[in-house]
Amino acid sequence: MDYTTPIDITAVNTAVRKHKDLLITLDKLEAFDILKHFTLIPGVRDSITLGRTALGSVSKKYTGTFTGVTANGKVIPRTLTVYPVVMEMDDEPERYRRWFISEIAGGLDPLKHPFEIWLNNYGVKAAQADLHDNMLLAKYSAAAADTTIDKAFNGILSIVEDEKTAGNISAAKGNLYATGAFTRANVGTKLLEMWRQMPQTFRRQNSKLFIAPDVADLYDDWLTDQGTLIIGSGAETAGTKYLFNTNQKVEIVRLTGMPSGSQFCMLTFQDNVCWGTDKISDMQTLKAFASGNPYHYTAAGKYVIGFQFVCLDKSMLCVNDQPVTPA
Repeated sequence: MDYTTPIDITAVNTAVRKHKDLLITLDKLEAFDILKHFTLIPGVRDSITLGRTALGSVSKKYTGTFTGVTANGKVIPRTLTVYPVVMEMDDEPERYRRWFISEIAGGLDPLKHPFEIWLNNYGVKAAQADLHDNMLLAKYSAAAADTTIDKAFNGILSIVEDEKTAGNISAAKGNLYATGAFTRANVGTKLLEMWRQMPQTFRRQNSKLFIAPDVADLYDDWLTDQGTLIIGSGAETAGTKYLFNTNQKVEIVRLTGMPSGSQFCMLTFQDNVCWGTDKISDMQTLKAFASGNPYHYTAAGKYVIGFQFVCLDKSMLCVNDQPVTPA
């Protein structure tokens, strides 16, 4: 980009198409640190019905007569709805010139790493940071005045809180376990108790334990206090990645983006937590356009996103009794 002349929007879009291999991809962004632990459902433009069949009973005493009154299961439908999110840039590129020169042109060939690509990627990084910070706790609002991203869709943990309010997640249903408040002295024991009270069908499978960073810090300290790790053996890595004494059946996922002080945790399977979008490429695409100001770089993009659980049954999910957001 020539800093002394107006921005050629056609040249910008041509450069973006030409250097697609240099465009940033989703798996290199903050949001993917969380999304990779969920199951992607592509091609969703509005909504899609999810549901898992709960096994029923088909056996009874032989009487010699077929009655046909026994169901082999039931499907409990749940709807994953996606909502549109827009990405908008309107900035004066000159203010980024010194950064670009030091980061790219200073060490790499600027002809192979055009400023247009760098600036496009910069916008995508900002958009994905926004998504990362809101994908857990966003709460959809239809009010015209609510235009921020935290009101654009329902985050996965907002859905948890709604289901708790509706009574679909509760101690009575077996998908809410009372751990009480975590401390350095009890966190490892409490988390293990939470897993061990799950049905054997759950415990036989590999699952994920989603915990807040503050709980993760307590757990790391608790693990250190056990004095069972041999530094350099690799055990310390497994101990922090998998819940202690679960034979590596429970992977610990540290949910960045959680509120400070949160002691919420959730046990479930990766394929039980879904996120939907239309096309992945939409989430990393910004297209420049002429805004009327020849010295400004304006670009826009849009994608759709939504979250949902396949099943809330105790055989698939359990959360603890601590709120997502501390009072």
